[in-house]
Parts: sequence; structure tokens; C-alpha cells
Amino acid sequence: MVTFDINGAVVEFDEKMDNYNKIRRLFKLYAIEVSESFYNEGIKHIQNINNLQGYCKNDGFKHIEEGLKKAIETIISFDVITIDIDVFKKSYCEKYLNYERMCNNLFKGKGKRNNFKNNEAKSTLESLSHHLYNDCFNIHMAVVDALVENKVDNIGFFIDEESKQKSNALFNNYKDGFITRLDEAQIVKQIIHLNPYREEVYKFLIKEDGDFNKEIERLTIYLGYDISDYKDYLMDNYVKKLLKEHSYNLEIDKEKIEKYAKYVGCTNSSIYTARIDAIYTFENA
Repeated sequence: MVTFDINGAVVEFDEKMDNYNKIRRLFKLYAIEVSESFYNEGIKHIQNINNLQGYCKNDGFKHIEEGLKKAIETIISFDVITIDIDVFKKSYCEKYLNYERMCNNLFKGKGKRNNFKNNEAKSTLESLSHHLYNDCFNIHMAVVDALVENKVDNIGFFIDEESKQKSNALFNNYKDGFITRLDEAQIVKQIIHLNPYREEVYKFLIKEDGDFNKEIERLTIYLGYDISDYKDYLMDNYVKKLLKEHSYNLEIDKEKIEKYAKYVGCTNSSIYTARIDAIYTFENA
């Protein structure tokens, strides 16, 4: 059992959900890594439409193939040894993988040209990197299908639409203030239990309720999200707010920044106190 205390709402993941989350997180992080690499490398080297088409097909397929290898490794780790890559692709992947079809569709009608506009290359790469992300991430669902079909009983299933809708409704009511203070912890627990993978929920909780003990950040890391950028965004906005208020008291403003950093669970408050220190020094020079 993996447990998180989200400002009094105790959220638990049993063995089945923990195993599912490990699989989902593995392929989510892989999808982020390869889709970003695919786009960045493509922008550097693409010179004509044929070159772009070859790159998108060869390198895109290579990343998906590596993802399929990860899938087989994962399936074997659950002692299912009767599925190889060919069986996995044919029996479990077809409904989840669309990159090849989308790649072919995007290049239809473009013809054979030696030159094309940079924004055309960028647009094509952006679209295909998005589809590559989806395919590499969606492999985790094919893995779960394979494990469930082969009677692995310690694996949870991915979140269904009904659970997502219920979680969304609870979250909307929570955001809009329709939940009484006494019920808040229980409602937050239900929101996360029904669908722990909505990043907006954690951003809202950090902004409105804080993350003093950094449990929200610990939970998002566990789920495969990086919430630290959002905390930096909140800190940036808070510094801007202080500067607009013009208290003209450096020490009080630095103290406020340190308190707000503790509130949102930001570990690098010194960056922001140094920033406001530098601004005060410049203005008083």
C-alpha cells in the first residue's frame, strides 16, 4: 500500500493500482522523452520533404519499436512468457497505435519537393511528435490488456470514462465552493481515487490549500508528473504581486516570499529572495 496525506485527505494505492501506475508511469515518461527528442532532432536536420518523410517514418517507427520492447520486458516481469513482440502487436496493439496511419496521411499530396517552408516542417513535426507521444504512451494500455487476458490478478485497470466523469463533477463542485469545509478532505480523497491522473487537480490544491509537507509533489512524481514548474510559476507571480504593491521594505518582502514558498512547498525560495533583493538594489542605486 502506497499512502499520501494530501492536506488531511489520506489517499491510498493498493498493490493492483500501484502496479498499474508503475506501468503507466514508465510509458508516460518514455513517451515524453522520445517525442521531445524526435521533434528537436527533426528541426535540426530536416532539409526537404523527402528527407522529412524518411526521418518521420524511420525514427518514429524506431521509437515505437523500442516501446514495444519495453512492453515485452514488462509483461515478462509478471511471469507471462508466452507473448513476444509479434503476438503483442497483432493481438493487443492495433487499436492503440495510430502513428503509421497519421504519418502516411500527413505526407499524402505533399509530393516530391526539394524545398519547403520552415513553418511547414515545424507544423508536420509538431503533429507527428504528438502522435508519437500518444502511441508510445498508449502501449501501456495494450500491456494491461495482455496481462488481464492472461489472468494476472495483481494489476489494476486503466481509469474508465465513468470514473473520470464522476471525478470531474466532484472537482468542479469542490472548485466552485459547493462542498462544505467539513467534507473537503473526503471529497478530495474521492476525486483522486476516481481519477488520480488529472494534473489540474493538483495545481488547484497547491494554489488554494498549499503543499506544506510536499505530499502533493510526492504524489505527482509517483504518478509521472513534474509539478515543480507550476510551483515556480506561482512563486514568479507572487514576486510580481509584491513588486506591484510597493511596500518598500525589503526584509518584510523577503520574509513574505519565504512564507509563501513554504506554503506552496517550493524548496528554492532563495532564488526569489535574491531576485527581489537585486531589484531593490537596482532601484535604490
